[in-house]
Amino acid sequence: MNKNMDLVSGVTIGDFFDSQADNMPHQKALITPGQSDYTFGELKTISDILARGMMDLGISKGDKAGLWANNIPEWIFIFLALGKIGAIVVPIHTSVKTSELHYTLKQADIKFLFMVNNVNGTDLMKTIHLTIPDLRIHSSGKVQSKEFPFLRRIISIEDNNATRFLRLSEIKNRTRQIDKSDFQSLRKTVCDMDSILIKFTCALDGYSGGATLTHFGLINNARSMAKRLKFDSSDIICMPIPLFYIFGFWVGFMVSVTTHASMVIMPQYSALEVLKTIEEKHCTALYGVPSMFYDFLKHPKTSGLDCTSIRTGVLGGDYCPPGLIERIIKEMPVSYISNLYGITEVGILSQTECNDQSRKWIHTVGKPLDGMEMKVVNSGNGKTVLSGQIGEICVRSPVIMKHYYKMPRKTREIIDQDMWFHTGDLGKFDKNGYYQITGRKRNLIIRGGENIYPMEIEKHLLAHPDILDARVVGVPSTRLSEEVYAFVKKRKSSTKCNHKTIKEYLGNKIARFKVPRWIDIVEAIPGEKRGNVDRNNLRTSAIQKLKLKNNPSFKIIYDN
Repeated sequence: MNKNMDLVSGVTIGDFFDSQADNMPHQKALITPGQSDYTFGELKTISDILARGMMDLGISKGDKAGLWANNIPEWIFIFLALGKIGAIVVPIHTSVKTSELHYTLKQADIKFLFMVNNVNGTDLMKTIHLTIPDLRIHSSGKVQSKEFPFLRRIISIEDNNATRFLRLSEIKNRTRQIDKSDFQSLRKTVCDMDSILIKFTCALDGYSGGATLTHFGLINNARSMAKRLKFDSSDIICMPIPLFYIFGFWVGFMVSVTTHASMVIMPQYSALEVLKTIEEKHCTALYGVPSMFYDFLKHPKTSGLDCTSIRTGVLGGDYCPPGLIERIIKEMPVSYISNLYGITEVGILSQTECNDQSRKWIHTVGKPLDGMEMKVVNSGNGKTVLSGQIGEICVRSPVIMKHYYKMPRKTREIIDQDMWFHTGDLGKFDKNGYYQITGRKRNLIIRGGENIYPMEIEKHLLAHPDILDARVVGVPSTRLSEEVYAFVKKRKSSTKCNHKTIKEYLGNKIARFKVPRWIDIVEAIPGEKRGNVDRNNLRTSAIQKLKLKNNPSFKIIYDN
């Protein structure tokens, strides 16, 4: 199953990018609506300057650096610079609140944090001070906290005089302190099997783990994707997906580097702005999660814009109903759809391509990529099943993550002794090797491409002084695939605990997209009196209460 591939070894992200930049230095790499564009050669120069400044700042090989920003050119500058000196990038969602940021900073041992001041009206500076109330900022720009003793610097990406943090522009000015030969010497110590990224994601137990990915994995999986997508330097990718997602920087930026395709990054998602950008920039490929394509199709101004330059749509991040893909093919000017199946710990596992028949785009996620060995096993006994039979999808590949950072037991639970990674996704394959996703058996909700962990929300609900018990499940949504539904048992004596106050309480603790759309305040959690609170039965109950239609072709099984 596509186990063999001409793998590139001994090459780091920095080496790979620089080689591609030298091949086509004047080719546009980044295009930004209303801002400056950057060629591959310019990105190489900028990242070199920034990397040397980072060295003078004290950033060393193996240091963990948080990157907390939306889709702006500086995200790419910082990612490349850190990769060149062997530091490890920790992408952070721009919607995180205090408890989530606290966990990420602690669990990943973040030593340096690069951040923007605000994103779309959200004050990230306020969030950082609420997360670290004892934060001290010295005149030198160093920071200090008893709660986070490992944190050395917080760097503001923006040139804002209101902040006392060190600014990114100041780091660029430190370049002259580091000789070019010292920079090249440090780069030679970085190897392809070193970690480049820690991306937090949901493991099988429903709790967030830091998937630790290598230079080797990012480069080779991107090369395999590029082979299927058949992009070249004439292509322009419209990329509204955030760069802090695997879909954004891996399927987006890394594929762009591999193929010399230009990439348009959008700082804020808006269906209308995406469509306008396609028209203005003559984009040839459109990336998106299913909910985005749903927005594109239903937007009232779609017909008035010229989007005929688009030749392909690239779908990923969530299960996509066949009906939606059929509409995309029929109503959008695409020649073909590339339907991806990926998971943070591995990358993209399988993908459809232009040579496939259209029914394969609609009903499958394609064949395994080069370098991927996939199988389907019986969830009960772990034995491999035959084609056409549904089971858990497993994958084995040299590009797989090294581990969950500081979580050896969790790593052993998900990667067996034969190095098979158990995805927790249900599916089957046909006699020609095409895979189809049929369900999920993890404690996970995917809302509009966002991974949500029921147990995380329950933890915060149970910390509420007026809540005795809580269970969270996902229910079907036409646009977003799933929405969050919470069963809440409150204290009988409580008079102020209601739907509104619970949502406000959670809104101060977790990202907005995780706050349940529905909160069902009950006298007892269904099944509690029998001593059998089953999350699967709760989901069925919620669907019935809301009178929703469940998707019979996609089965969700919670492990409770």
